[in-house]
Amino acid sequence: MDRIKEQSNKVSQLVFAPETGDTYKKTLALTWDILRETGLLVWLVICLVFVGTDWFWNNSIKLGRNARAWYNNLGSEPAGTEQSLTEKSQSLLEVAQSGAAYLLVQARQQLGMPQPTPEVVAAPTPTVPKVVAPPTPVTPAPVVETSSPA
Repeated sequence: MDRIKEQSNKVSQLVFAPETGDTYKKTLALTWDILRETGLLVWLVICLVFVGTDWFWNNSIKLGRNARAWYNNLGSEPAGTEQSLTEKSQSLLEVAQSGAAYLLVQARQQLGMPQPTPEVVAAPTPTVPKVVAPPTPVTPAPVVETSSPA
């Protein structure tokens, strides 16, 4: 029985000690802060999902309308404005190359990497075709007959 009394006294001293109350107050305050900030984070993620869905929805509709307008206007281009498939693909390739180059420059700047120096490529010397004059026709000199006094 004495052992139970001793253990009971130890527990009551721990529970009713001033440090125990302060520790539980700090624990509850910290737990409340964690729950509040976690709730705010969840709310912001939900808002991001809504905004992202709205952006995707609007851009999808806009892209669909633009594609429909492009398709409808395919055959109705005025004369003189047609571009060949080669010209269109070349234009698209140039846009893609310039965009990729811009993104590469921006990425290097963000990473603090130096830009590579452009390689100097010697321009090919144009070969001038030799101009050969057309052969001049050789015409025999006219024969002039002279009459001799006989």
